[in-house]
Amino acid sequence: MEHKLTADYHMHTYRSDGRQTVEENIKEAIDKGLKTLAITDHGPFHNKGARCTFDYQLVNKYELKRLQKKYPQIKLMAGIETNLVSLRGDIDITPEQEEAFDIIVMGQHRTPHGIKFWDNISWRLRNFFPSSKRRREKVTNAYLLAMKNHKINILAHLNRYIKVNIKPIAELAAEKGILIELNGKGVDFTDEEIKIILDSGANFVIDSDAHRKEHVGNPQKVWEFLEKHNIPKERIVNIE
Repeated sequence: MEHKLTADYHMHTYRSDGRQTVEENIKEAIDKGLKTLAITDHGPFHNKGARCTFDYQLVNKYELKRLQKKYPQIKLMAGIETNLVSLRGDIDITPEQEEAFDIIVMGQHRTPHGIKFWDNISWRLRNFFPSSKRRREKVTNAYLLAMKNHKINILAHLNRYIKVNIKPIAELAAEKGILIELNGKGVDFTDEEIKIILDSGANFVIDSDAHRKEHVGNPQKVWEFLEKHNIPKERIVNIE
């Protein structure tokens, strides 16, 4: 089955942990025929420190505004990949800062520091240990709280680092119109979990999560996943 990606909503630049500039990403996206591109460098609590500050995100936003005039053939969006940083469902930007972005991707990573001192033990440290049933329930609840309390558009690489209970997350995503990402670095859903998501009514988005320009618009592992699981095309928002 042939697929064509129309948009890529998750990628990075040298302003977090990518290796390329904003403009290099844009040129690569245009070369690959994308119609929309979002730059989503990591939020300020990520482990890259000063390179992920909110001010750096604003630099991306202003640069994208300038480059939109230079490249009118593609729609450019200012985004961020926020970190889930506590069992309370906190993310690493404030509600006021959320307003600065066109698109908010939320991902769980192992290393971001917490808002409060205890979060570095109850969240960050425990992310490195095997996930028990109780831990999975707590992390799942943190996702649900974040989805209810923040303007999240995409859930990035679910199950990548810490496993969650897919059913309640998928059901809330369907209710709120939050997209579940099929990540270009690999998809971490079982056959049963894909069925649960499809049954919930939630939709998918395919993103490259590119950290190098050549990966923009090229989620190779997702194409393989689609072929294996036969996900209906109409449930994916950015392919034709």
